[in-house]
Amino acid sequence: MLYKQKSIPLFKAKLKAHPILNKLIENDVLKLSPSLCINKLPIQEIQTLLDLHPLPVTQTANDDTYFALAPSGVLERFKAHPLHTELNLKLLVYPSDAVELVLRSTLLCNPAFTYSLKANFNKNLRNRLTCFD
Repeated sequence: MLYKQKSIPLFKAKLKAHPILNKLIENDVLKLSPSLCINKLPIQEIQTLLDLHPLPVTQTANDDTYFALAPSGVLERFKAHPLHTELNLKLLVYPSDAVELVLRSTLLCNPAFTYSLKANFNKNLRNRLTCFD
């Protein structure tokens, strides 16, 4: 499956959740929202985090608007940063015939695959913090 990579300024990103995505996540327990507690992070660190989490999308009939094919906690948190106009968002633009496959991959396969890897995540994070200090 082919997709195009694209980088756009975050403040210019016209994104809507794909209607099927909205239906699939309507019963999620955790709802994503902007966070103001990230104001202290340097802009370079935030940009690096955004770069590590490109957003899968498909184009709408309007060429400058995209349907998001996955929820993005990283994106939601950083929209509220005071310097958000300096941030760029990486997009993975999929064709419309790949929507169901990408939704299945982002909402089921990826979380299931990473769930087992996170069993000792808190302990690893604590150990890494100690190493950084």
